[in-house]
Amino acid sequence: MIEEAKSDLPLGVVYPLSAPALETVFDLIKRQLCTPILIGPKKEIEELAAIEELSLDGIQIVDTPKDPILATKKAVEMVKEGKLAVLMKGSLHTEDLMGPIVHRDGLRTDKRVSHLFLFELARYHKLLGVTDAVVNITPNAQLKREILANSLDALKRLSISNVKVAIIAATEVINPAMSSTTDAKEIVDEHIAHPIFPDTIIEGPFGFDNAISAQSARTKGIYSKVAGDPDLLLMPDLQVGNILYKSFVYMAGAECAGTILGAQVPITLTSRSDSVFSRVASTAMAILLAKNPQ
Repeated sequence: MIEEAKSDLPLGVVYPLSAPALETVFDLIKRQLCTPILIGPKKEIEELAAIEELSLDGIQIVDTPKDPILATKKAVEMVKEGKLAVLMKGSLHTEDLMGPIVHRDGLRTDKRVSHLFLFELARYHKLLGVTDAVVNITPNAQLKREILANSLDALKRLSISNVKVAIIAATEVINPAMSSTTDAKEIVDEHIAHPIFPDTIIEGPFGFDNAISAQSARTKGIYSKVAGDPDLLLMPDLQVGNILYKSFVYMAGAECAGTILGAQVPITLTSRSDSVFSRVASTAMAILLAKNPQ
């Protein structure tokens, strides 16, 4: 994905006042993924670069006050002016970045804002998508359909087709007391009657073990085209998704890329603890989405 993403598209790096943020910028330049534009207080950015012994020669800095929200508002303005194709979170809090973006005068579209992760796992045979582990806290069935549609569209633009979706819950048994199971049934039934996305198989609810392991599914008497081979896991809520994402990274050694979908441009929303490689992979994912618009 990183190799395919090479471009000269302008990427706005919002408030890059940490060493990892600046290191990522130089890695992006080295890999020729984009043209980074730094948006934030110029003096502080230059001082940090000097401490880290990084040369900013040839890199455009758009000077703003030392206020992350004002830096984000400047980035939003530049997107609207057609000066930026992708945004990347620097060292500000997520709410300071997303607040101006989802504001009615920000970068909203008619789509739900959501997030898609792609994971490369040593014990899984292909990239595995997870949605939504970052933005939507407790989505109902309707919001899950919108989140799912966002992710399926993004996967298609990333040349991942004939997607198999597993809707995750604590159990594969429909239980009226567990909305994750009833939501799954509602989405599956709707997809059968009126496909949410073409050439897509959507099944669920699955316990996580049954989704990932065909043998586990067979042991429980579940016969499925998705079990053991999903491309995308639809999470019941943000807490489950977030715990799974961090388990993949910290316990399974996964590499990941993640992008905010549904705004006017793709947005790389990295954690301050993410590795530089993860930041680069996330940017590559966002660049590919920008190169293949809806």
